[in-house]
Amino acid sequence: MKKLMLTTTLIALTCTSGAFAGNGVLSQELINIARQSLASIQSQSFKSKREYCGLIGRTTAGELIVSPARRGRTSGCDERGFKDRTITPLASYHTHGAFHEDADSEVPSTMDVDMDHHHGVFGFVATPGGRFWVIDHRSRTAKQICGMGCLPSDPKFDQGMAGEIPDHLTRRQMAQREGKGGPRHLRARALKNADK
Repeated sequence: MKKLMLTTTLIALTCTSGAFAGNGVLSQELINIARQSLASIQSQSFKSKREYCGLIGRTTAGELIVSPARRGRTSGCDERGFKDRTITPLASYHTHGAFHEDADSEVPSTMDVDMDHHHGVFGFVATPGGRFWVIDHRSRTAKQICGMGCLPSDPKFDQGMAGEIPDHLTRRQMAQREGKGGPRHLRARALKNADK
């Protein structure tokens, strides 16, 4: 496991419930470690066409610690809890694997949000287009921390297939995207709206 000593800079988000609930403060250090962790596994995720995931936690000494990334499936990954039960999980992190024209992988999914909500942790998501998202488990919303290309991108990524990508999504908006038939439908709708 990779250990990092970090100080905490608060960003006014807190967490108090859930199976993995910790002190739950979303700090700039937590965002930075998630970004570094995701950037380091993106190319592996593209090559294997699999999601990779893990957890970020805090030791009793106040150190942030990152679990090794686990290889998941093409559309899913189960991060395991820390073996050392004195480590308090604060956040999950995972990639969305390689670009595929039928996957709406440029935004977090309702399953991503539901899992982080259930565990009471923030969630960080890296997309094939290199977008970096944070999921707020309490409000069940996702916010884009930085856009396309801020993390390594899949060389096969086609930005036109994803449709419009907003900076912020509610769980309801994610469910609506999922119910619209995927990226091909989203792209067709975007092209139709552009003609108006």
